[in-house]
Formats: sequence, C-alpha cells, structure tokens
Amino acid sequence: MREDARLAFPVDRLPPELSAALDGGEAGAIYAVHIRKLSAEDAAEFLEIRAKVQEGLADIEAGKILDEDEAFAEIQRIIDDRAE
Repeated sequence: MREDARLAFPVDRLPPELSAALDGGEAGAIYAVHIRKLSAEDAAEFLEIRAKVQEGLADIEAGKILDEDEAFAEIQRIIDDRAE
C-alpha cells in the first residue's frame, strides 16, 4: 500500500480547507496536492492542535475573549510563572 500520492485539482474543486490555505487560490489554476499518511505521533499532534483550535473558536463565539490589555497581562503572568 502506498504511503503518499500527488493529485492535481482545479482550484474550484479543492476541499475548503485547502482553498482557505491558498486564500482562495488563483482563478482557473490547477494545484498539485501531495498527501501522505501521518505517523501515529504526527496524527496525535494534529488532532490535539485541531481540538485546541476548535475550543478557541467556540470560546470566541461564546464571547470568552480578552481585550488587548488583558491578553498581554495574561501572557506576562505566564512568562513570570515560568521564570520562577
């Protein structure tokens, strides 16, 4: 069984996740997409990051966000805690 493949897609047929990564892509262009099976470790990392992003998006939609001053204060607190 192959572990990877290269496929060509017209920009209008790309999955939404790929189109978003290309900022919509160039109209009429054909893009080559290389896919490969991830190792168990890479897959686990991907799923963990994806879950964190989804959690963050849900927080934004629920209004659980910090303004600029609050965000910088929180970052400084984390840095200070790690320095101790």
